[in-house]
Amino acid sequence: MKVICLKNHLKEAINLCEKITGKNLSLPILSNILISNENNRILRFTATNLELGIEVEIPAKVEKKGRVAVPGGVINNFLANFLVEENITFESQNNNLLISSLNSSTLIKGQSPEDFPILPKIKTDNQVLIPVADFVSGLKAVWYASSLSNIKPEIASIYLFSSKNEPLTFAATDSFRLAEKKINYSFPNLGSLLIPFRTAAEILRIFEGREGKIKLISDKNQISLELDNIKFIFRPTEGVFPDYQQIIPKKFVTDAIVDKNIFINSLKTAGIFSSKLNELNIIVGPDSNSVAIKTSNADVGEHTAQIPAKITGEELKMGFNHKYIFECLGHISSQKILLRFSGQGKPLLITGADDNSFQYLVMPMNTM
Repeated sequence: MKVICLKNHLKEAINLCEKITGKNLSLPILSNILISNENNRILRFTATNLELGIEVEIPAKVEKKGRVAVPGGVINNFLANFLVEENITFESQNNNLLISSLNSSTLIKGQSPEDFPILPKIKTDNQVLIPVADFVSGLKAVWYASSLSNIKPEIASIYLFSSKNEPLTFAATDSFRLAEKKINYSFPNLGSLLIPFRTAAEILRIFEGREGKIKLISDKNQISLELDNIKFIFRPTEGVFPDYQQIIPKKFVTDAIVDKNIFINSLKTAGIFSSKLNELNIIVGPDSNSVAIKTSNADVGEHTAQIPAKITGEELKMGFNHKYIFECLGHISSQKILLRFSGQGKPLLITGADDNSFQYLVMPMNTM
């Protein structure tokens, strides 16, 4: 193999792939990136850890076809400090990679490309096109609410669903809170999918900030996301996501509408004085024109703030996890936030006063 390509294209492709490489002592080939070319204009980079796989293609001038597998960490670190010319030449030599430019030459030891696993091919007509910005925003709006424990893999995942009568829905829960985001697209053939939490983090890293429409292809064993020159493949979680609609309250005893920016800034200040349990006490009542929030920490001090609000319903005093409430607020598009209390000791529903496409349910703490 001998090819010439641009440094910027090369660095981006290697950086995307290096994060997917595996650290498997029994399969050292997984720590490598496979570099190959099948035509005279494209250079392909492939990485996998057997759970995730990625292919990135960049334009290149191909003088000789071939394949080589080199350690992802080594070539990524090398290119990060490679500050010379735009054009870089890749040439394979006995399973090693020679990288050269006008004033330098570097040889990176590789392994046999024949040992590199083949990424699975998904043979199905079940595919949909979604604007990548909408897909990323939907995933980003809920993924942080997933469980971090794999004891129950189905809730250590993001639930993705659509049907003829239901919009594209993203949901996640860790049993203490629930986030749901609906986007105004319907895909009758999509059904339901479970995206593992750690895979969701990689999807955001790879696709956030990009433009165009992402192609989602799925079967029972694999899901592929394709956008321009990038193909990302992963295994969905097996299992059934909880029927979370059953736990969303249908009746509320108290509603409070607050300004989003004021609420966010007040919570930032309150967080300085929250305890190790992130305890935040909220007091609402129909006779007041404000929501009171209180935090205290034996080592730091205590803080109370009155947030202007429009309140209807009963007076309530409840405790919540400060972090759980704060994390959701940036995903509400409305300038006004609606806090809906379903009763003492019962969940709080947070949504936009003018847009309920995002809903967030949080369980109270037993503190008051």
